[in-house]
Amino acid sequence: MTGMRIANKHEGLSNGPLLQSLALNVAAPLAVFYGLRAAGVGLWWAVLASAVPPTAEALLTVARERRVGMLGVLVLSMVALGAVLSLVTGSPRFMFAKDGWMTGIVGLVFLATLRGQPIIYRVLSSVAKGDKRAELERNWQASPTFRHVMRLLTAVWGMGLLLDSVVRVVLAYTLPIDSVMLVTTLQYVALFVALEIFSRRYGRKPARTAVIHNEVAAAATAI
Repeated sequence: MTGMRIANKHEGLSNGPLLQSLALNVAAPLAVFYGLRAAGVGLWWAVLASAVPPTAEALLTVARERRVGMLGVLVLSMVALGAVLSLVTGSPRFMFAKDGWMTGIVGLVFLATLRGQPIIYRVLSSVAKGDKRAELERNWQASPTFRHVMRLLTAVWGMGLLLDSVVRVVLAYTLPIDSVMLVTTLQYVALFVALEIFSRRYGRKPARTAVIHNEVAAAATAI
């Protein structure tokens, strides 16, 4: 969720991680699923195999960063739980619907953090280093506007994920079975792009970042 970043206006932006994520979480699963189906592989095995690229990315991220963050634990837990439930039920449509249920759980986790430190702030703090992390902590402590931004973005992403959950489950039980993965993936990408654009435009609005800076500066002067 790269849209979770509140970037300084002088920071350079790299699309490399985003493109890699889209390749491993969108393009690769679709290629694996439809490639195996075209080769005559059964639906259950094709769906299971399509989960390999995103799972591998999550594990590689953990290995590369040499730590397991809260979000990483959540993602890997959802993947493991989904695999077990799919194996137990053996229902082709449930295998697709479970992604919706998993997304819904993540959305609820987002919303559940609104009373304290919202999950978007926690994720930002966990990946930031050095001066950037210290800056985030100062912003959280001293700026009501920054806290509002973090909570609003967390709420928007949480509600967006819940919407995605409902749509995925409905489509899983209504579309032709071999069309479900393509349609739900495209639907998820559309939702992700919309949330990403909103997050960047809202979080990086110059007037809002200026207010945050002024609030932090005023708090430092008052000490």
